[in-house]
Amino acid sequence: MENSPHLSDPAEDNRPQGVRNLEGALWMAASGAVFTAFLTLSKLQSAHYDPGFLAFWRTAVALFITLPVIFRSGLGIMRVQQPLLVFLRSIFGTMGFILSFYAVSDAVGLPLSEFNAISFSRAMFITVFAAFFLRETVGWHRWGATLAGFIGVLVITHPQTGLSLGILLALGAAFCMAGAIAMVKSLSRLHRPMTLLIWANLLSSVLLLPLAIWKWPAVAPSLQDWSLIGLMGLCGALGQYLYIRGMSIGDASFLSPIDYLRLPMAATVDWLLFQLLPGPWTWVGTAIIISATFYITYREHRLSARAATPPL
Repeated sequence: MENSPHLSDPAEDNRPQGVRNLEGALWMAASGAVFTAFLTLSKLQSAHYDPGFLAFWRTAVALFITLPVIFRSGLGIMRVQQPLLVFLRSIFGTMGFILSFYAVSDAVGLPLSEFNAISFSRAMFITVFAAFFLRETVGWHRWGATLAGFIGVLVITHPQTGLSLGILLALGAAFCMAGAIAMVKSLSRLHRPMTLLIWANLLSSVLLLPLAIWKWPAVAPSLQDWSLIGLMGLCGALGQYLYIRGMSIGDASFLSPIDYLRLPMAATVDWLLFQLLPGPWTWVGTAIIISATFYITYREHRLSARAATPPL
């Protein structure tokens, strides 16, 4: 979700904002459903294949999907002006992928709903990256909301009972994905979204290939398993596209809370397939994180609107 394919300019959409927000909400809801399917397939396949092997095929399938764009646009679309930062973004994104796959894997056993709840802390980590690495001015409102969000994470993880491996992996994944998103924000000033998407999947595939070879299953996957692995990769790429599509149409302050539908979706899957339900502290911590994230998003939207309004 940290970068996007080339989309039409939302400024060219002359429909009323309410109509665009409604359409964007539908795209966002579809994204949540597809991402839930992606995580579910990842968890199910991890019972038979190593998460590192699966993570490689997630990026490889996404890269395969972008090949027609490269053939149509030419190699010029891959030209970059900040190669080191592009590579560093891919390091963060790749680590986020690996940690995510291992966190929800069958061996680690973190419920999908709990993983999703912790993943919402990315907005808090992004604030930290923005302040210390992008040199953005962060006011006390954002720092206060960030602190509240981390309190929500502590409520979910309840460290007084001991941090599980799954929780640590999920927190690491959220941190790495936040770093990737923050770098994309910087890179997008000089690069097209599709350029960043192609390089993200290409470099991640190269970085994950040694792990995939090392963890290659002794028994070759069956045709059915290959189909499910391909479907998993397709869901990952499609979910990313649907998210970006929705955000490009409506207001971020209106649409961001729609992303939280992933939690009840994942909780439903946990209940139906794995006979698991989130504990009460997961819901309490998630409510704190969502409130803090919504406050940050809404305030940033208001500040942006105020800055765009010409003085009288």
